[in-house]
Amino acid sequence: MKNRHVLTATTIVLGLTEGVLIARFVLRLFAARPDNPVVQTLYAITQPVIAPLQALDAGQPQYGASLEYTTLVLLFVLPLITALMWRWTGHRSLGT
Repeated sequence: MKNRHVLTATTIVLGLTEGVLIARFVLRLFAARPDNPVVQTLYAITQPVIAPLQALDAGQPQYGASLEYTTLVLLFVLPLITALMWRWTGHRSLGT
């Protein structure tokens, strides 16, 4: 039972991370103003998550509209990690 709670909590954290990364992706895609406090906060929160893969964005402009490959990769990888965690533990869904 304890493992199930840990798995559920991890799934929630990964889901929230996914949501914040989607917001970052959209903001970068539409060139949100980096001096906006909300945008600054969002970028600061997501920076540690994308830092390990930032080499993918080496050619991207720092400011202005850009397609952030790092964020895009993470948007595909995080759901896969979640699905694999559930699969490895033998759970099919939260209702099981």
